[in-house]
Amino acid sequence: MPNANIADSLAERAEVFDVVARFCERVDEYDHEGAAALFTEDCFIDYGPGRGGPVNGRNAYAERLRNGQGQFRLTHHQLGQSRINVDASGTSANATTYVTAWHEDWTGARSSVRLRYMDTFVRTSRGWLMSSRRVHATGVDGFLEDIAWNWVPRAKPDHATQRVGVSGKEEGHHG
Repeated sequence: MPNANIADSLAERAEVFDVVARFCERVDEYDHEGAAALFTEDCFIDYGPGRGGPVNGRNAYAERLRNGQGQFRLTHHQLGQSRINVDASGTSANATTYVTAWHEDWTGARSSVRLRYMDTFVRTSRGWLMSSRRVHATGVDGFLEDIAWNWVPRAKPDHATQRVGVSGKEEGHHG
């Protein structure tokens, strides 16, 4: 029954995506315990050196979320496209999901980041849980300049030695 397999595959992918969506809801509500509960006990998380570096374990991640998200009065995490692959056994999955996250700190300063969440999942008795997350940035606005990010690897075209502005004129070099 090919249609049943397609329906099962779509249902599994929807279940995995729902975990990522619930994570964003929990973070935006400053429910760090609820967000961390979507991960396995032995999870591995790496948002990059500027956001504290790698973290091992759900409890350590909950503490990282509490501290990191506590600097913001408001946040909004918006999910974009997501590529989800569930293995043939239906017991593990991986996903690459695009995220735009907006933040307002306690002074009213605003910042935003465009990210890729690269997650792995395992099916447990509690449903799908994330077992790892790596985050790469594609753009950052308004964060302190001394924050180091892991950037999305991007090839550099041969002609990328000069930046051309909207006017079509050269605006200088970029790296």
